[in-house]
Amino acid sequence: VVPEKVVQAVLQACRSGNFDLANKEVNNFIAEGYPASQMLTQLFEAIVEDNDISDEQKARISKKLGEADKCLVDGADEYLQLLDVVSNTMQAFSNMPEGFAYEC
Repeated sequence: VVPEKVVQAVLQACRSGNFDLANKEVNNFIAEGYPASQMLTQLFEAIVEDNDISDEQKARISKKLGEADKCLVDGADEYLQLLDVVSNTMQAFSNMPEGFAYEC
């Protein structure tokens, strides 16, 4: 089980809108050796129970959590999947359109 403070640190980093901070939290999580699938489960529980998150945001984040879980089952890299979840969660929290990408 991932400690609640670790899950909350990841969520706080997502809420901050600071990708570097979120990346740091993902790196810390990976360095501690916790299973990514457990983090996804606990993130899902934390998001569903949070009344400050809109239903649309919960749906977007939950969809991405499900996709990442499937990718992990298929053998994908834990770091990349968590980073994808974190970046999409940040976009949901800042109400960016789904699939939003900056153009260079």
